Amino acid sequence: MNKYQAPTRFVGKNTKYHESCASTNSLGFQEALEYQLPDGFAWIAGHQTAGKGQRGNQWLAQPHENLLVSYLLKPTGQQANHQFYLSKAISIGILEGLQKWAKNTLLEELPLKIKWPNDLYLEEQKIAGILIENNFQSGKWNFSIVGIGININQMDFDNLRASSLKKWTKSPSSIDIRDIFNAISMEIENHYQHFLSNHFELIDQVYHQHLFRFQSKALFEDITGVFSGQIIQVNPNGHLVLQKSNEIKEYDLKELSFIFSE
Repeated sequence: MNKYQAPTRFVGKNTKYHESCASTNSLGFQEALEYQLPDGFAWIAGHQTAGKGQRGNQWLAQPHENLLVSYLLKPTGQQANHQFYLSKAISIGILEGLQKWAKNTLLEELPLKIKWPNDLYLEEQKIAGILIENNFQSGKWNFSIVGIGININQMDFDNLRASSLKKWTKSPSSIDIRDIFNAISMEIENHYQHFLSNHFELIDQVYHQHLFRFQSKALFEDITGVFSGQIIQVNPNGHLVLQKSNEIKEYDLKELSFIFSE
């Protein structure tokens, strides 16, 4: 039985739950093309057999222990030149949704940050990832499928730099995945509304407030090797702008890696 229905106006209000599917993003994209579905429709899976991650990677998650969801969003045509602001708005929504859950449940905030381009980290461990796939028809933005994976009850990550809410909080019992779905759906809706209202400066300001390693010296690696740099901003195109020695460098995906201490 589908017990997922967020207490929102539209994001996560109408949902379809699958015990197992290849990928909620692939399923959502196909059904968004085939059917007239409302803005904010969500597909949730207990298990994905071929989950998608950024840059063509696979998103690996143990069955029925994490939140695996894809939302259908329908931006209007005037937002087409501001696509990465949607990614920023979604990242903020997830982070603030998790913080709201933490404050209500744990009575404290979590050390959450948005790692460029749109992963969420608990200190230096990944807890969530986002994959947005867009559909354009006749040059107009038709819809986006926003895929989100959040580690909730999984405890073993095969030596990956990852954690989960249960592992981090040392919760003795499993965390209700629906509570996390409700919390992030509400905050995604709030920040998606900012996006639809063209409040790009506000989105940018809040995104940078939560940005991992923002304006602090850290180690990175590009084609020239490892270096010490400082993040200046993530620009409207989604590129990371770094202060590297005495020059300003702009990086696209796959052109830069973050170096972590062991």
